[in-house]
Amino acid sequence: MGLGQVFRLYNRDVLKSDKLLPNYEELGAWDKGFSDHYNAKLKNLVDDFEQKRVTAATAARNKLLWLTPFFFIIPIIGINLTIWELNEHDESNGLGVIFAALSFGAIFWYIKRSILVYQNSIKEKIFPQILEFIGDFKFSTEVPSQVKKFEKSGLIPAFSVETNEDQITGKYKGVQLQLFETHLQKWKYRGKRSRLVTVFNGLIINLSMNKNFTGKTIIKQDRGSVTNWFGNKFSGLENIKLEDPKFEEIFEVYSTDQIEARYLLTVSFMERLLDLADIFDKAEIQLCFEDNHLLIIIPLRKPIFEPGPITEPENFIDDAQSLLKEMHLICQIVDILKLNMKLNL
Repeated sequence: MGLGQVFRLYNRDVLKSDKLLPNYEELGAWDKGFSDHYNAKLKNLVDDFEQKRVTAATAARNKLLWLTPFFFIIPIIGINLTIWELNEHDESNGLGVIFAALSFGAIFWYIKRSILVYQNSIKEKIFPQILEFIGDFKFSTEVPSQVKKFEKSGLIPAFSVETNEDQITGKYKGVQLQLFETHLQKWKYRGKRSRLVTVFNGLIINLSMNKNFTGKTIIKQDRGSVTNWFGNKFSGLENIKLEDPKFEEIFEVYSTDQIEARYLLTVSFMERLLDLADIFDKAEIQLCFEDNHLLIIIPLRKPIFEPGPITEPENFIDDAQSLLKEMHLICQIVDILKLNMKLNL
């Protein structure tokens, strides 16, 4: 939840509910048949969660109104602290700025706390109902540390701290699927000072196939950095030229098995890859085929498994559409990959 949503709570209209029962309109092949599932599994939960939304929004709004004077008091205290530092030490160590940052951070955390409880209840109770339409999938908000096991791919940057959330696991047509959001940080040292910097924030997708790949194949989109990256991390892979010039301009492919790479990276597979990048704000996707795994790394600008805004009536429609579209594309990638591997037998 961003600052924009917090400040929208000043508008009392955000506490109004839409009394009309929603109807789910199917938009494409990716949600075909979901309207019946929505009516059977989700529609009867709308009123209950809308009441929870209004309760959470009311609590957050009351906190915001009560704390509003501090938005003016904190900067004044911060400025006075800076002036005091300059008078006492002839220089400022940023005490006023630190005080203001910590104070505002505490205020917004306090306001958002009741909202986060509501949003987590949607993740835990509604998202599993949406995923049930696709197949045997489970959703969890708590995800253990596990990124280390993917370092073998060479796609994971060096990191010190790992924070994971929102994981989907399950099986689709015999392929074990796991995806979760992760935030990786690394300690950076400058003199006696140290700070954590973000080295990756995004989605990790791991597909476990029934058959091993014979070689190792890497796909990257970022042509600007690929030369240094390749030279430093891999020595036994050769550059593979893609047959379609459109994809050759976008992707860099390296593999230990040129024949297998061409079987895997068909036009239909690469098209689905671009579609997947598009729904994640044209993210620069990276892939690694190795052993019996396909690892997909997708940098994100914002979390994807987030319920709709607390300031708008809840009906789960936007939540369902986003989740279904993303999962449909991932399942299409599995379908194409299974076919390509079968042709390569």
